[in-house]
Amino acid sequence: MLAHFFIGISLKMHSMNNNFNDVSFAAEFLHTVQPFNALETADLQWCARKLEAVYYPQDKAIFASRPPPGLAIIRKGAARLLDKDHKFLDKRSEGELFGHDIYFHGELKEYFAEAEEDCLLWRLSDEDFRQVREKFPVVGEYFSSHLKSRLKAATKAKHTVTQVRDLLNREPVLVNSDVSIRIAAQMMSTENVSSILVVEDGVLCGIVTDKDLRQRVLVEGLESSLPISTVMTENPMSIPADADVDTALLMMLRENYHHLPIVDGKKPLGLVTAGDILRAQSEHPLRLVRDIHKKNSIEELLELSQRLPSLFERMVHLGRGVGQIGRMVTHITDAFTVRLIQIAEKELGPAPMPYAWVVFGSQAREEQTARTDQDNGLILDRDADEDEARWFSKMSSIVCDGLDQLGYVYCPGEVMALNVKWRVSLPRWKRYFDKWINEPDPKSVMHSSIFFDIRCVHGECSLVDELQEHASRRAKNDRIFRRFMAANALSHRPPLGFFRRFVQEDDGSHSEGLNLKHRGIVPITDLVRIRALEAGISEANTFRRIEKATEAGVMNKKDASSLRDALILINRIRICHQSEQMMAGEKPTNFVPPEQLSPLMRRNLKAAFMLVQEAQSALELRYQVH
Repeated sequence: MLAHFFIGISLKMHSMNNNFNDVSFAAEFLHTVQPFNALETADLQWCARKLEAVYYPQDKAIFASRPPPGLAIIRKGAARLLDKDHKFLDKRSEGELFGHDIYFHGELKEYFAEAEEDCLLWRLSDEDFRQVREKFPVVGEYFSSHLKSRLKAATKAKHTVTQVRDLLNREPVLVNSDVSIRIAAQMMSTENVSSILVVEDGVLCGIVTDKDLRQRVLVEGLESSLPISTVMTENPMSIPADADVDTALLMMLRENYHHLPIVDGKKPLGLVTAGDILRAQSEHPLRLVRDIHKKNSIEELLELSQRLPSLFERMVHLGRGVGQIGRMVTHITDAFTVRLIQIAEKELGPAPMPYAWVVFGSQAREEQTARTDQDNGLILDRDADEDEARWFSKMSSIVCDGLDQLGYVYCPGEVMALNVKWRVSLPRWKRYFDKWINEPDPKSVMHSSIFFDIRCVHGECSLVDELQEHASRRAKNDRIFRRFMAANALSHRPPLGFFRRFVQEDDGSHSEGLNLKHRGIVPITDLVRIRALEAGISEANTFRRIEKATEAGVMNKKDASSLRDALILINRIRICHQSEQMMAGEKPTNFVPPEQLSPLMRRNLKAAFMLVQEAQSALELRYQVH
């Protein structure tokens, strides 16, 4: 049936300008192709009318001159891209594009194309391609000649996030700071509200809740004639009206607040409560966190832990940002940890001395995805005697064993409070860091990569602050140590071989997948950690490290933005894959078979890996690592 097409290099089939069925079909196909998938239906049809269908038999040249003849979209088959010396550069398959300027290893190269197999293309002429780019900025941005701009366009996702102003359903109840407690309480009763905002000259200055009236007035026996400012929470944390609901939730999770004032500048517009958000979103991490704090046994917590997979899948399905998912999942892990500590303290009695329960790794960075192993420890106020050591040993067993039962498995490297080595006094922790920095052998560098990502979850967090300040100061002033850290960071390379082909793992069990954690996420977190150490930044979260390192001048804005976009893209692919695995009843992993990704997603992933390679090359040059 197709024999007559095998004449000459190519033969046009027909234009789609006047064929409604063809236009609709082409528009539907374009909707699956980035960046056209960002366009509305009418715009897709406008583009489809510009297309012409062209067929090329196997091994025939598609174009062999520059500049390229517009844009080609592969409908069926595959094409190979060759340099001027006829050497292979890349391959394009169904749904992928060529004809436009393409960067190879960061360099714009002249190339031509030929059909690797029988190939059906939809093609835009050079003039039509120019019109499409001008008419639709999202398309023009995608085809920007700079790789970093391309990646930024790829990381943009279309999803709607509710703003907190959308939750307001009534005017705020306000009182002046000099109004008596009695009058303020009467207003709360009349208006049927559980909280009231206090203002001075129309500016928010405080908040009073039912709980405040009970604990600060009734229990303390205060006179109701006193001004409401006597019992208000001064300068309460607030949130701008245009902030999204997830941001409000994260603030509530972090601070354990149940009321959050909404402001326009300094003017109060109303209040958002946990109940408001739960009514707006029937299933949300905040509900799980609240339920966790109400449970009193491992068995009860185990029941709640079964909700985490579906919750994770829902967050991914709703298009939550990578950073938001990481923080929300981490806050849930924190909540389980804190509740287990509280259960342990109830069973064992009060702690014999001040202490801080600390976490490391992805939990410290607030970047957890699906469940991971636990990395934790204890910082004690001083060296423990025999009885005190026994108490902390029992407490650590209850917490770590409990986390394991909840799905947070024991750390294979035994970086846990269960290990007596990692539940020691603050002075001992300082000596650990001093030794790692002074004697940066491979083991010390490995420990540093773990323990420089540290965060307090429960207890006397000032102990952690002091340790972070000590370690950050030492690392900032020791370039030799950072050079060893750089060498270690460069041992984790993105999985790209010659011609930008993916290099898959071959460890026996995952020979068909790309390890997005160890070959994608880890290289970025390692790079950013070193930059943070250069500036003496104690912040653990990678995104905030990038921001602060840029502010400190140790990272330029373009490189920082590129690494951020690469981290978002790689992590997005990772969490989507994990979500799909969990929905299929499989254990989530970090290994993603590239053939399961769309052609354009594979191209975007390669672009992200290339930017990581560029950043590693810059680090290698900076520290003269060979």
